[in-house]
Amino acid sequence: MSAMFSKKGSSGKGKGGKGNFAGVALHGDSIRYVELSGGRGSLRVIKQEIIPIAQGAIVKDSLVNVDAVITAIESLKPAIGGFHCPVALGIPSRDVILRLVEYPRMPIEDVKDALQYEFDKYFPYPYQEAAADVSEVEVPNPEAADKSTVLVATCRQRIVNDIMRGASRVGMPLDTVEPMNVAFFRAAIGPDIRTGSYFVVFVEPESTQIMLGYKDNGILFRSTTVDLTSREVRESDDGIMPILRDVQNTIIFAGNQYRGLTPNQLILGGIVGKESRLGSLLETTVSLSVNSLNVWDIWRASSPMGNVGGFEAAFGLAARNLL
Repeated sequence: MSAMFSKKGSSGKGKGGKGNFAGVALHGDSIRYVELSGGRGSLRVIKQEIIPIAQGAIVKDSLVNVDAVITAIESLKPAIGGFHCPVALGIPSRDVILRLVEYPRMPIEDVKDALQYEFDKYFPYPYQEAAADVSEVEVPNPEAADKSTVLVATCRQRIVNDIMRGASRVGMPLDTVEPMNVAFFRAAIGPDIRTGSYFVVFVEPESTQIMLGYKDNGILFRSTTVDLTSREVRESDDGIMPILRDVQNTIIFAGNQYRGLTPNQLILGGIVGKESRLGSLLETTVSLSVNSLNVWDIWRASSPMGNVGGFEAAFGLAARNLL
């Protein structure tokens, strides 16, 4: 499984991909497709589509019925006039474990070799059952200069195998499989070089992803399950209070983990925005500037559907090979 955790280096940034690339994101109610062309400063949205998905195919941001997903992808094919470019597919975030691991300074290939022998120290299933990818990241720790700090993404191999077989069956040219929260993180921070530290919060109807960014790297990924499928719930203080507490706890954890870390910004996206009660409550309680994500503005790319939300993860998937 190829996953991108920073915007540069071996994980995809700077490949200078030619032609178009597409992203397919798997949400609880639909799959969303974005096809992009161009590069920094000239990115264009070529196609964009939403296809409903059978209820129960993805539950609480976890894949339950692969066949239902493949059926939706099969319906997507005629809607976009066929698959004519490589596709990055987003695996639901709660099917993937993302964890930082430290080693003495060594080449990344040696890190990958070492990880397989102690995989079960960090993850709940054996290496032989895992699809895993490793990317070196920079962390705000002066003592890390003599260490290789890597972010490991892993999910069960059978999930990736089932998706790959299904994609092949319907003729989708699958280029990579990547966690949805990683793709959302990429979309949220935009194409420009970033400095300092910040939080990214991605609110889905049945789960919330809380991520800590440092420069261009995602260095902490947390997933929580809060049911916001009801509009009344997500617009009430009682309904969104668990998310507020989870964000506060993550901020405290990050401060303890990285002494001297001083994030000053929180990027909020998904089914809520800064104008929501969650946005205003976060801004008044966590001492951070809260910015509502508009992926079309930050990437300077107009949408054929207009300024519509919910395409952040699909956009991030499509953008991974174009910059």
